[in-house]
Amino acid sequence: MIWGISIIRWVLIILAVFMVIDRVLKFTRRESGQTLFKLVSSVLIWGIILAISIYPDFAYFIAKKLGMGENLNTLIFFGFVVVFMLIFKILSIIEHIEQQITEVVRTTAIKKEIKK
Repeated sequence: MIWGISIIRWVLIILAVFMVIDRVLKFTRRESGQTLFKLVSSVLIWGIILAISIYPDFAYFIAKKLGMGENLNTLIFFGFVVVFMLIFKILSIIEHIEQQITEVVRTTAIKKEIKK
């Protein structure tokens, strides 16, 4: 434990900070496929993960109000982290495929126009 925070929480804090900074940098560099919606949703999701990592008592408070136990809450939280990472990866792959399809369609259209 460093400063009373477990290693797992440090990993989550570092991961969340990295993801927020990465998304903001991609948006400010105007990389293809980066929209304001993706930026806001990424910052919101990773911000919540960061907040819960720093203040786990808040998650415990919410879990108690909803009638969940500690172990179930932890399992659900890690599940959400994994699911969000997979969703963003899948969105990135889909956007890349869309860009490739657009390029193929443009190239084909130009070739057909040249042949006329």
